[in-house]
Amino acid sequence: MKGDLTAKRLSSLVRQNVDIKNSTLITDEFKGYLGIKKFMPHKTINHSVWYVDGDIHTNTIESFWAILKRGIIGQFHWTPANILEQVADETGPVEGTIVSWVLPITEKTRISNRKQDKYPSREWACTRDFGEQFNDELRRLVVEFLIAQGGKAVAPILHEEWSRVTDPKVGLASRWSERHAAYAAGLGTFSLNRGFITPRGIAHRCGSVVTDIVMEPSARPYSDYRENCLTCRGEKCGECIKRCPVGAISEEFHDKDLCQKYTYGSEFKELKKKYGVSVTGCGLCQTNVPCESVIPEIIS
Repeated sequence: MKGDLTAKRLSSLVRQNVDIKNSTLITDEFKGYLGIKKFMPHKTINHSVWYVDGDIHTNTIESFWAILKRGIIGQFHWTPANILEQVADETGPVEGTIVSWVLPITEKTRISNRKQDKYPSREWACTRDFGEQFNDELRRLVVEFLIAQGGKAVAPILHEEWSRVTDPKVGLASRWSERHAAYAAGLGTFSLNRGFITPRGIAHRCGSVVTDIVMEPSARPYSDYRENCLTCRGEKCGECIKRCPVGAISEEFHDKDLCQKYTYGSEFKELKKKYGVSVTGCGLCQTNVPCESVIPEIIS
């Protein structure tokens, strides 16, 4: 996904949303704002020198964005700009790109997990553990490649300040979501079980890196954030509901607390020892379902 903050794009957005005849725009010195003074009053503040110069400052809008961000997701959640600002030299808005990918789980592993009705198969657990270690290495290699091209880059999941959080509004969450990044990049949509359905299905691992190198964005072919899910499209399915051994999935709600309590409980701790892994995952709701390896068609 491209962070489209070019001067042309910004000027167009201002013209569309601001009363340019009766307003004065105050910004930092980001170069993308340079063309705005051609059609309306524009004052700037140099944040490397000071944050307030008389009545010229951006403090009020910073407070507004903080409230807006907290209302949409949570103040804990990073935007691409948040994470990129930590490795970029310049201040103010940063142009950039999210490089996002999906790694489908092999058919052999998926077949092994279809047979399970309470715990994941050994193959699934090994994929969850060692496959994610591979994914971490891929993140590092992509970061190294982009830096070698002259850009700044960071893998949010590997950042030292990344963490899981428990938020009063959304419950269990984290500072960066690979699935949400993949959705923003047009790689798929969400599902009833809050998984992510791509053209290669819901059984996968995904990853991302944020860079200040601006690339042409991929198309985003989806009109609704859940349109790849049969139930969310109004069709008859609900197979993932039947697959959950603890009833954490319904048509109205995915109980993340119940899901985590089960998959990190004492029985799974014993399963980790048996399989020789540090984490098992579960994946029952991602296998033996219509969206396992494809975007499902309507079930007649």
